[in-house]
Amino acid sequence: MRLRTEYSVGAELKFLSNLDMMHLMERSLRRADIPYALSEGFNPHVKLSMGTVLPVGISGEKEYFDLELSQYMRADDFMQRMNAVLPEKVKIRQSVLIPAQMPSLMKTINSACYSFIVCHQTLDLMNWAAEFLSNDSLIVKSRGKKKDLDKDLRPGIYKVEVKQNKDLSSIDIWVSIGEPVNVRYDELLDIFLKKGFSHDDIVEVYRKANYIKEKGAFYSPLEKVTAS
Repeated sequence: MRLRTEYSVGAELKFLSNLDMMHLMERSLRRADIPYALSEGFNPHVKLSMGTVLPVGISGEKEYFDLELSQYMRADDFMQRMNAVLPEKVKIRQSVLIPAQMPSLMKTINSACYSFIVCHQTLDLMNWAAEFLSNDSLIVKSRGKKKDLDKDLRPGIYKVEVKQNKDLSSIDIWVSIGEPVNVRYDELLDIFLKKGFSHDDIVEVYRKANYIKEKGAFYSPLEKVTAS
């Protein structure tokens, strides 16, 4: 029996690594007395599978993990127990039981939305977004495993939405994870700095959501479960 869970990570904990977050969840599972399953062998571990890695330095609104249970437990009971012991800035948002044969999060999540909160007073952000999408290529130096190689982000950028306000505005960018190109938030930030923004203009960056993209539509990992 498996649970798929959506959770949020506040800005106060944005410098936790993926391993730190996994250890935090494991400790919370023990404190909440959750009937989690253990692997076999000499060094058994909690059968907890985190979704895509949340980059160090940003918070996340809709992150995911799968947990294998050793016995039946209601999803709402799981949420209540976990939220009672988790740190204040980590919150379980939703949880559902999923079939054992459901593909893992790492195999299915293939896109994400990053939100850039900006305070630029002179740029027309609607025109900026339209020009951004009109580029045939968006070249940056890779910040991934192949550092400093030229990398074209454009094939992995799907859409841009702007909410323009007097003081702070938001620019949401939907991007690919993995194929056709793995778009990192810090690489997007490099593009912003090339196209009219300064570091002082970028107030905050966070990952707004993870998605499963199919035929041009974006689904949350929980939507795909409940729709199947």
